[in-house]
Order: sequence, then C-alpha cells, then structure tokens
Amino acid sequence: MTVQSHFFQTLAQKQGACLRQAPWTLAQINPATVNLLSRKKLAENLLECILPLLEVSGDLNRFAGLQPLYEGINLLDPHYCRRDEAQRMLEKCLGFNDYQRTQLAGAVMHFMDIVKQTNLNTLQLKTNEILTLWWKIFPQTKAWQALKWLWDQGVAVPHSQSGFRAWRRFSQGSIADSENISETHPKKWLEICEEQTDFATAFEADRMAAAFSGDGRHAGLAGICGDLPDCDNCALNTECLWCGADTNSVKFNIAEKIQRNLISAADIPQLMHWLLTSTQEEGKALEHALNPDAPLKDWSWKRLRILEKTQPLGSELVLRLEALRELCKNYGIEKLKPQDQFSSSRDIFKHFHQQLSRQKQEQFIIVLLDNKHRYLAEEDVSKGILNKSLVHPREVFASAIEHRAAAMICIHNHPSGDPEPSQEDLRITERLVEVGKLVGIPVLDHVIVGNESYTSFADKGLL
Repeated sequence: MTVQSHFFQTLAQKQGACLRQAPWTLAQINPATVNLLSRKKLAENLLECILPLLEVSGDLNRFAGLQPLYEGINLLDPHYCRRDEAQRMLEKCLGFNDYQRTQLAGAVMHFMDIVKQTNLNTLQLKTNEILTLWWKIFPQTKAWQALKWLWDQGVAVPHSQSGFRAWRRFSQGSIADSENISETHPKKWLEICEEQTDFATAFEADRMAAAFSGDGRHAGLAGICGDLPDCDNCALNTECLWCGADTNSVKFNIAEKIQRNLISAADIPQLMHWLLTSTQEEGKALEHALNPDAPLKDWSWKRLRILEKTQPLGSELVLRLEALRELCKNYGIEKLKPQDQFSSSRDIFKHFHQQLSRQKQEQFIIVLLDNKHRYLAEEDVSKGILNKSLVHPREVFASAIEHRAAAMICIHNHPSGDPEPSQEDLRITERLVEVGKLVGIPVLDHVIVGNESYTSFADKGLL
C-alpha cells in the first residue's frame, strides 16, 4: 500500500494559518496550566468514568453500595499497596460480580502505580510508560476514551480520534478496520504526533488535525475531513491518497463505501448487518435470516417472531430491524412546504414514490398550487378502486376552491406496479380537466405512480 508521509507538513502549509486563528483551536492549544492533580478528585473522577464502562449498576454510587471503594482508594498507600488489600476493599462493596471485581482490583493497582511513579504531575502523566498504565485501567476498546478523559482532567495529551482518521485517509487512502485493535489503538497516533516536526508540540499537531477533521464543529469551526469528508473543498485534496483512490478497483469496507457515496443495491445486506448488529450472536442470527435478494422487503410478522426466538432476553435486534423497515418505508414521505415548486413530472414521482408505490389500494391525491404554481396544500381525495363515484369533481374541486388554488396536480398509484393509464383513468382525468376549465382551476398534470416508474399525462400529451 502506498503511504503518503507528509500529512502535517501539508496541513501546516495549506490550512495552518486559518486553523490557528480559530478561537476553538487557540483555546485548545493554550489550556490553563495544571501542575499537580488532586489524588482524591482524580480517583473519584476515574471511578465515575470507568464504572459505567464495566456495566456497574447505576443504582450504586459513592453513597450507596460503593462507599468502601470511594473511601478506600484514597486511603491505600501507593508505595506498599497489595492486590489482596484492593480485593478486600472491593468485597465490602455491594453489587459487583466476579468479573467487575477482578477488573476493578486491577484498575486500583494500576492507579496506585501511576500515583507512585508520577505524584500526579501532569507532565509525567502523559509519558508513554504511564499512558500504558492508563490504558490498562480502561477496557481495551475504550483506549481513546482514556485519552479524552485525561484531557478533561487537565493533561495535555493528544486525543483526537477524528484527527487520526484524517491522517489515515490522507496518508494511507483508507480508514482503520474497526475490528483490528492494532489499527485503531491511539498509541500509533501519539507516535505520529510526536515524530512530526511541522508544529511546535505533539499536542498542537493533534489539535490542528482535530480542527481539520471536525472536532471543533460544536464551536462553529467546520471541519473539512469529518464523518463525511468534503473532498471537493479540501485544500489537501491534490495530495490526499483517499481523494485520489481508484473507487472502481479498490475493495472498500462498508464504512468507506458510505463515506465515498458508493452504496449500491448489492450492498444492502452488508449495510443492514453493519447497522443492526452490536454482538457476534446478533450478527450470526441476522446473516442466516437475511434474504439477499430482498433483504428489507421479505420480513413477515412470522419471520420476525422466528428471529426473535433466537435472541437472548433484552436483545433489540428485531425491534431495530422493524424500525429500519419503517424508516425506509417512510423515507421521502415529507410534507412539502409553502412556496415549494415541482420543476418536472419526475420531481412529482420522486416526492410521492415512497408514499404510494407499495400501497395495496389505489390512492388519489391532489396537490394545490398558487398562481405561480407554488405549493399550497395537498389532500387525500380517496382510497380504493378508482371510479367515478370515488373520484368525483365535487370532492376534488371543493378543497381547491377552499384553498383559493390557481391550479392543481393529480397523483394516484397503481398497486400492480404498472403505471400505464387504464380507460377509467383516462375518463376520470378528462372529466377533471373539463371541470377545471369551467371553474378556472386547471389540472396541470396527472401522474400515475408505479413500483419503479411513472406515467405523466402532461408529458404524453393526454391532457
């Protein structure tokens, strides 16, 4: 794999000046100086952070159940602390299982080691040796959170995961494999920041990369290389391996396909797997249950119940699957706003397609327009097998007159999926056009929506 080695040099030359001037970046690079941290406060903050990560019940706190831990961690002597002392302290607490007790005993011992070696001096707390101990305190998958937590305590340590992602895009043309700990661990990012020579410190390099990648968006600093990179407007794009990648020959993972806007129908099963699963068990269950030819449509209530029976109590896989189906079904069913305009019959089809294409009955809708053909309102006139009694000009034009409409568009669907107009469609449309001329509210178009296509009476010259 080709590697581009001058990310920071290019960033400093092409965007360094504007990033340095941003208030968010200035505040980040020049934090208030903190020399020695309070052991009591730091220990309490650490426990507040890691207890939820170990899934300790939220009902337990320093006043109920965990008082021996909160008090004992400040009484232990870091120079002579033994693991059995930490274990006895934890045995006095309520609500821990064996795994949580083992993990916390290790965390306490590592914290004591950090206190002994650094005396909680902020300069020593961010050395490679001490950072390794901090990472042992946090769960393996939360290594970035450990750095972010240290930053919150006043330790100026590089911690931008999005900055690392921007470096990966520029330098290697890809993003890290989320399942590969060696690729995603922040130790690599710290080494990169420390080796660079284009910014004053490793921390400043991290903050500049953070600003570039969107960390400061909450402060009004728009990051170019964010979750969805804006390559067209990026000053680094001519030298970026991500931007220059051959999207036709390189096999990307699903996250990269989303970021590169390369998702196709063939990717839907993989996309569903990526969206819906959070455990290996859920992944295997969904993989065996998906129909690759119709991954979203082929879910009856019976099939959902069968999948539900394979899941442990508390799993929300089936609920999330149904939510995804509802989201897809309702995508595009958004009410038009006053002053909106349709520029073509295809715009009409695109707006009503999701709403009408899968209806099991014919539904007749009118869109009312003002004298400049801007949107006023839309009305459901009828639902059922369309005939002259269901679509009567009286009901159609009563609403148009009430809204003082100057024109209208008619839309209805064919549940068969074939948008070709029937003889009844032609007769109803002809009658509505005649009435429209009489009352001064012309029918501009009648669009029939099928599964994947449509027919426009105006386009075909049938009005």
